[in-house]
Amino acid sequence: MTKEQRAQIARENGAKSKGPTTPEGKAQSRLNSIKTGEHATILAQFVPPSSGILCHEDRLKFYALLNQLIQIFQPVNQEATEMVRQIAIARWQINRHQTTINSIWNFALLETAAQPVDIPEPHEDDFFAARTAEKLFASNKNAIAGLERQIDRLETRIARLRRGIKDVNTNFPTVAKPVETMEQPPVPTPQSQNSEPTVFTTEPTPEVLAAYRREFPNHKIVILPPDNVAKGVDIDDDLPPAPRKAA
Repeated sequence: MTKEQRAQIARENGAKSKGPTTPEGKAQSRLNSIKTGEHATILAQFVPPSSGILCHEDRLKFYALLNQLIQIFQPVNQEATEMVRQIAIARWQINRHQTTINSIWNFALLETAAQPVDIPEPHEDDFFAARTAEKLFASNKNAIAGLERQIDRLETRIARLRRGIKDVNTNFPTVAKPVETMEQPPVPTPQSQNSEPTVFTTEPTPEVLAAYRREFPNHKIVILPPDNVAKGVDIDDDLPPAPRKAA
């Protein structure tokens, strides 16, 4: 049987499958789409990068933890879901701290065990554990004590978030609608300002205005109240010359 024939048979058999039918099977099938998180639907808002995962940690395990917490707390809207995410991050950090504490003990035990001692073999393990504890807790700046305080704070945060989820699920079950993009009004195109200087006149007769428009075609013409010049009393004026109406 050739490779193409086997592929064709696999496609035909796959087309006959109706997928999982039991609730357990469907739940397991849903986890198959998580992979690296990019194709998860229920976890779409938690795709990487996530604030709960360090660069060397297993992203898939974090998503599995988050999915379990979503099933446990059953958040009804975005607010409650965000609280579940915060619980997942806190729980992930607790696990990280506990792993770090265990590593500190193990490395200290190995260091202590490397020193030669005159102790009966059946009591060596107890001796090394005692000496390691004495060494670790001799300093006021003990890393284990600091990590344990952090764990206590995270547990307090989780308890507060649990109460918050219960409050939101009970009293604020409304799901927020997507924010619609409002159409912005069109920005009016600024009209270009005429660069020519303004021409002023105190004689708004049709003949005078027509003469000004012919002589200054691109100028803005502003009509001023009559003054001495318009009345013929004073002709020393800086206004442009204009034809006078015959008497």
